Amino acid sequence: MEHKDKAHGINAEIKIAKLSLIDLAGSERASNTNNRGLRLIEGANINRSLLALGNCINALCELTKQGGPQQKNTHIPYRDSKLTRLLKDSLGGNCRTVMITNISPAFAAYEDTLNTLKYADRAKQIKTVVKRNVLNVEFHISNYTKIINQLREEIVSLRTQLGASSNVVGAPRQSLGKQTGNNKLKAMKIELNLKFEREITIKKEIYECDMKNEDLAFKLFSK
Repeated sequence: MEHKDKAHGINAEIKIAKLSLIDLAGSERASNTNNRGLRLIEGANINRSLLALGNCINALCELTKQGGPQQKNTHIPYRDSKLTRLLKDSLGGNCRTVMITNISPAFAAYEDTLNTLKYADRAKQIKTVVKRNVLNVEFHISNYTKIINQLREEIVSLRTQLGASSNVVGAPRQSLGKQTGNNKLKAMKIELNLKFEREITIKKEIYECDMKNEDLAFKLFSK
């Protein structure tokens, strides 16, 4: 999910988040359910995934007791199952996690209820430090204003140089003829205009490269 203000102006803060809703299923004993065939294999896979999840929770709990994420010696077995691999961000990442455990008051489910409560008690001891995923984006309007101001300053300086050069050229050429001075002045104007166009072209290419770099950086951050 991405969230940003509609009236963001030149600068915008985009908040990026991921929402995961997971149903963990329940631990089932084959002796109680009398499952056979595919159901038996499915139950074994569920129990194996929950065991791997329990091992990750135990490791994260020990990590919290040792002092938090700065302790790099504790290994978290996220790769033991696909479930723990998918829940890596939810368990030990930059995330707020809520686990809802379902228990039964029936006496027949006493062992399962006790194991579930132990499971939840270990899970609630995991502490994570949550920070907002905020991407600051500077839109290209601000770059347009900078370029316009720079071009205005260059136009003023070029006009000043052009006026000074016309005064310098006009005085000595009066004795030799006005036509030669006008030709020199036209040549200087053409040269200044070409130089000005070249500078604009180069700045435009630099600006387009900057925009491409910003787009690539935003796509990379989103991925």
